[in-house]
Amino acid sequence: MQRIDGIKATAQLIGDVLLDGTPASVTGSSLTFNQLIQGNTIQLAGHKAYVYSGAGAGQDRVVGSLITGSRTIIFTEVFGSVPSVNSSVLITKHFSKSVDYDAALDRFIGKAKTKYLVDKVATMSVNGSQYEYPVPSGFEYVSSLQFVPSGNTDYSTSDVVDSIFELTPRFFRIVPNAVGTYVFVVDPRKVDMAVFNQYWVNVKGQMKPEVSGTDNAVIPADLEEYVVTGAAMLLASQRIDEATQWKTKYNMFKDAMPDLEDYIFRHPRGVKVRS
Repeated sequence: MQRIDGIKATAQLIGDVLLDGTPASVTGSSLTFNQLIQGNTIQLAGHKAYVYSGAGAGQDRVVGSLITGSRTIIFTEVFGSVPSVNSSVLITKHFSKSVDYDAALDRFIGKAKTKYLVDKVATMSVNGSQYEYPVPSGFEYVSSLQFVPSGNTDYSTSDVVDSIFELTPRFFRIVPNAVGTYVFVVDPRKVDMAVFNQYWVNVKGQMKPEVSGTDNAVIPADLEEYVVTGAAMLLASQRIDEATQWKTKYNMFKDAMPDLEDYIFRHPRGVKVRS
């Protein structure tokens, strides 16, 4: 799911969504929604609105008041870039997107990165006289260096690759160099790199999931439930003294977390790149 979908799922899980839709009309400081039905003009005051797609996307605003007859929300601050009738807007009761939901998701995305590893493959070329090679960026662990036959993908036609398909960690070490990056150091007592001159190698290993802070960043499918449940638990905990319902929600999400942590845990394989 995209990050914004994770935020919406979290808001729905804790019952914080008032409205998710597109306006019927707009001005520089107001949005009108046909689906909005609210009897008291001050009940929406202080609620949070976030434009997540279309014109004006990326802006948070706080609701000042509501004109009930026209179903028009007046905001406390004008829009820097005015939304359109094609813009999508999320209105929440208690928590704001940019302050609360982003922080909650970031917290559990960060925790997921300590437990969850994604398979990664990169390539590099071998020089027969060289026994040190830069480790491609992004790797947390490297499990093997697998040789690729030159000029084709038929492994059985290459005597070298067919007999020595890969170098496992017992044939190399990963060490830091002077500029702060890392290099493979192949043991010359065990491997004659001249045999592999001009061959390509698939570097196989694991990396942490890449999830940026942008709304269209993708949260890996395996992490969706963990991140959303964790964010919901964290936000519920912030209001736990206000009402019994928040304490109930917090405990419900908290009870679900151990099983989700076991589910996303991935055993590291190979040599750790950063030590």
